[in-house]
Amino acid sequence: MARKEKTEQITVKLPKSQYDSLKKYAASKHLSMADVVRAFIQKGMSIETYSQEIDFITSIIRQEIGIAINGLSNRLAGLASKDLIMSAAAYYSTIAIIADLIDPHRYTTFREIERKARQLAVEYTKMKLTDAEKLFLSGDAFEQNLERLRGGQSDVGTDL
Repeated sequence: MARKEKTEQITVKLPKSQYDSLKKYAASKHLSMADVVRAFIQKGMSIETYSQEIDFITSIIRQEIGIAINGLSNRLAGLASKDLIMSAAAYYSTIAIIADLIDPHRYTTFREIERKARQLAVEYTKMKLTDAEKLFLSGDAFEQNLERLRGGQSDVGTDL
């Protein structure tokens, strides 16, 4: 024989409209008002417990996402470093090839070409992305910059 849990009695006063709604709800479910009140109390307490569990789970999820993002950030930083190394290698390889092919009657000194190329590169990185894309896609702008490197203009301007 199952032992029944000891119960305590409480008195609750409700506004008339809430009492009428509760009574109507109990009748529609064929339950006593006491059973309905107990069920609502249990449900309310379950929701409170659920909310606390959600807060706990949310903090764990945030922590795990933070760990994942930090790992990805480190990975991206590593890839960016490798890209920088590859870019530098390409830069110096290109400079070495140009140095071997330079025509001293057409071009300024190699050092001047290299200085202007670095200056163009720095100015390019300072541009707004949309302006940089326009410049990159413009064949005329490329030819103008090439002329600057060949010695057509003595200085590289801020507008590239």
